[in-house]
Amino acid sequence: MKKVVKVLGLGALFGLGVFAVTSCSNNSNGDEYKYGELKISIPTGVIRTSGDIVALEKGFFKEEGVKVTGVNIQGTNALTALNTNSADLDLLTLGFVPDVQAISNGYSNIRFIGGTAVEGGALIAKKGNADKYKDATTKINFNEIESAKLTFAVGEAAWVVTNQYLTENDSTYTSKKDSLNITNLADAQTVAQQVGNGTFDVGFLPLEYANLYKDSYGVELIAAAGDLIPEYVCCRQATSKEKYEAKYDAFVAYEKARIRAWEFIENEANTDEVVNIVANYIHKEKDYVRNYLYGGITKWSVDPNKKGITTYKNALYNAGVLKQDITNIESYVELGAYETAIKYLADNNKSNTFYQSKLQLFNEYNK
Repeated sequence: MKKVVKVLGLGALFGLGVFAVTSCSNNSNGDEYKYGELKISIPTGVIRTSGDIVALEKGFFKEEGVKVTGVNIQGTNALTALNTNSADLDLLTLGFVPDVQAISNGYSNIRFIGGTAVEGGALIAKKGNADKYKDATTKINFNEIESAKLTFAVGEAAWVVTNQYLTENDSTYTSKKDSLNITNLADAQTVAQQVGNGTFDVGFLPLEYANLYKDSYGVELIAAAGDLIPEYVCCRQATSKEKYEAKYDAFVAYEKARIRAWEFIENEANTDEVVNIVANYIHKEKDYVRNYLYGGITKWSVDPNKKGITTYKNALYNAGVLKQDITNIESYVELGAYETAIKYLADNNKSNTFYQSKLQLFNEYNK
């Protein structure tokens, strides 16, 4: 991101494996799956696939006519499988930075078709110091942030977003950015620890960790990164150009089921059931799942968010994470399957305010 930042790799290597999905949604009766099968990445124990997990366990995929099989693959292996049109994987549900890095390195078959999550980053300071870095008008105090001792783990989205926000809103920032006092640390825990003990003034880390470490390391929130750039993209849904064309109807059915899962998750009446489903599936404590999904840590969103993809790609390039720019990133976004799904649900459920609002969201961030 600065000269002190090492270039991110395409991601950690993970072994390829298909695991059995135990829900009723994976019935083997072919007549119930008129749109065929999709192999999607649901890595073991990962909470950000909660929407897919709920859609599986509630039987939404089955009801929409698509068989979904979880595949324990991500990172470089997953991107290579998609780019080579391998039969091992149809859809990558996690990641965005590795995806755009892969595209910049020649993985021309990658296509974004939907979303998994948006936002989720945080700016922190030592407890009692956060107000120093806040501003009611500009959200953060430009001068104080720019003169502070800054730290983040390599690739942290909160810093990428803050750097972009400063670039766009502080006319003097570009001339200052090369002289920033900024240091990379190994991980989010180390960032929180060293901000809390005063070694650094401001840290950038996932909001989940800001909440986790606020008491043990004495840190507090300056701002959520989503306060600076709302709806900035996190994980995107990616497939290959060939698979998108060959399995288009399956992807439409898949997106319908995920939108239904999105509605189910956001209905407060279903909170306990969602927590139980996800906690049992990923083998995590219920309090962890509840805090993550309902504690304001991140926002689960199915929408492709084409504008957000462009914005965050630009932010990655401006922060130095993406070394080679992708000037035509919009050509790697396919909106048809999701648009067909949300329009169908909205048109056939006129009184459903959730579907109507998500159609409006689609039109706002993708047109």
